[in-house]
Amino acid sequence: MKPSISRLLTLLVLGLPIAAQAECDSYMDSEHGLSLPATITVPANLPDGSIITQQPFSGVVPGRFFNCHSLTLRQVTSRRYPQLLPSLIYSTEAPGIGIRIKITDARGVTNFYALENITNQLPTGRHPIFTNAEAIFYKTGPVTGGVVPAGSIYKYTMMTRIGQRLGRFELNLNNSVRFVSPVATCNLEAGDVNRSIALDPVQVSAFNSSPYAGAHNFELTANCSDAANVTFRFSGPPSPENDLLFANTGTAGGVALWLYSRINGTNQTIPANGSDNERTLVVSGNRAVLPLGAAYHKSGTVGQGTLISTATVNITYN
Repeated sequence: MKPSISRLLTLLVLGLPIAAQAECDSYMDSEHGLSLPATITVPANLPDGSIITQQPFSGVVPGRFFNCHSLTLRQVTSRRYPQLLPSLIYSTEAPGIGIRIKITDARGVTNFYALENITNQLPTGRHPIFTNAEAIFYKTGPVTGGVVPAGSIYKYTMMTRIGQRLGRFELNLNNSVRFVSPVATCNLEAGDVNRSIALDPVQVSAFNSSPYAGAHNFELTANCSDAANVTFRFSGPPSPENDLLFANTGTAGGVALWLYSRINGTNQTIPANGSDNERTLVVSGNRAVLPLGAAYHKSGTVGQGTLISTATVNITYN
């Protein structure tokens, strides 16, 4: 009897590892990669919460189901990104860039999945495998050129009770991606780059009852791309008699140029002496239009002749 009992015990001990690995009749086992451009430009006018790009991970696994006869250990490991509640959008390493992951299973059902680290047990029964996935990147705030590094984003692993891997579903970013804001540009409209403003002739007597005469309205236009604001800065030689006015190099005595802005219908002097000589406008429809006016202005004893005056404008933008 003793040899027989000894052999029976040996068979039982050898059989235990086989039973420990038989939680399910099969497992999912696939890896999917996402390749994006090395640099992605995020439009400056894109509202926060908007989608920047939406791309599928590589590969689609044929849909099937597997059966588990006992509780099966499963572990989810992912990038520990802060969640932007209440959505499943997560802040990435790149400032102003968020991400969501959509996964489809064998039923054809697609859901957003949390990027978290958990370990728990898959219940017994019939389960669908994951077949494919998609990543969605969002603008969540100011974009400052940060990088989302390559590597694993989400991994779902099924294991034995002793930690042996049985199968997994893994999503990887194949390359690092830098998210940048576009470079803003603004240029004066072609006709405004070197422009002559003609004032109508006036009589010397026009200055008997007013310090200025012959007012003429015009506009300067800046055409922009991805700029929010434009600043027009004026300069030029001031009149010796009144440095708020631009000097006259023509033949008329006692007269200089009065240059003024007309923003919101209010005439405001643009001085030639460098003080208060900037006007900043918000870009709308990729344009910033500055309403201006020019007129003859008395600077001394007015005499007949011509008015020739030069003012230079430079623009800056952001």
